[in-house]
Amino acid sequence: MHRRTFMQLGLSVPAMAVLSSPARAQDDSQVIRVGAPATEDSTNMYYAVKANLFKPAGLDVQLLHTTSGSAAVAAVVSGAYEIAASGLLSILNAHLRGIPLVVVAPENMYESRDALSLLQIPIDSNAKSGADLNGKTIGVPALNDVNSVSVRAWVDKNGGDSRSLQFVEIPNSALVPALQQHRIDAALIQQPSLSISLAQKTTKTIGDALGAISPRFLVAVYVARPDWASQHQSALSRFNRVYVEATKYVNAHLSQTAPIVAEYTGITLSQAQEMRRTKNPTTLDVTLLQPMIDAAAKYGAISRGFPASELLPHA
Repeated sequence: MHRRTFMQLGLSVPAMAVLSSPARAQDDSQVIRVGAPATEDSTNMYYAVKANLFKPAGLDVQLLHTTSGSAAVAAVVSGAYEIAASGLLSILNAHLRGIPLVVVAPENMYESRDALSLLQIPIDSNAKSGADLNGKTIGVPALNDVNSVSVRAWVDKNGGDSRSLQFVEIPNSALVPALQQHRIDAALIQQPSLSISLAQKTTKTIGDALGAISPRFLVAVYVARPDWASQHQSALSRFNRVYVEATKYVNAHLSQTAPIVAEYTGITLSQAQEMRRTKNPTTLDVTLLQPMIDAAAKYGAISRGFPASELLPHA
């Protein structure tokens, strides 16, 4: 693969057509161990593996659950996984520390027009602007993560001073209870917790924090070691082709794939059917990597900014 501004991964082949292609012999399959979290936005990868879509392409893709982006990155670097999904911020920090990683496929893209994560406050809060959050306590899963960066950006863009904010670490699963108990004043809540909270009226929305970074940008990506990507260009191309077709299918069949979401994530089928679902990107556009780099550098989540093209495989 060569470095370029825009990398098209997909082909115009019906997603389900892959199932009817003649399979290669098992001993001829390239093994690719893929690490991904058991979250709704990884449903497309889980679907591709569960439906055996990779086998006709001569690939034995083994999906392994990861607990965090940093763990996924470490597994790829050590050679335990060939490819893994990770939040972009973990990749940026790894890159700046000289850890050899390249982005090989998109995983999750944020779009303000279909926001799946929103900045929530207690249902009885009177806060309406960034200024109203000055000096307040914000709950985040990890300090200096994408949530922290986005909340800082939103507060600054809405009349507040992000330098006055106080951040405390709270697991995603505990953020809504923390808001209800007034242990924190605001938090970025993700799906399915967001849909459940809004339906039960346990929190309310003050703004679109991630949208303060950019209306569209990549939040998570799949990465590999550059030496592996260079040595397995054919396998990587076939992997991307199948992954994109699986993504297209899931994006177009959200209701039909709700049972897969429930099975993969462990939530109930009812929750999977009612939650707002992710529509994953099917192309890797380098311009959608840059907003997170710029915002992370501005708010000190990474040591400096750099051109996003440095993250792509090159000859």
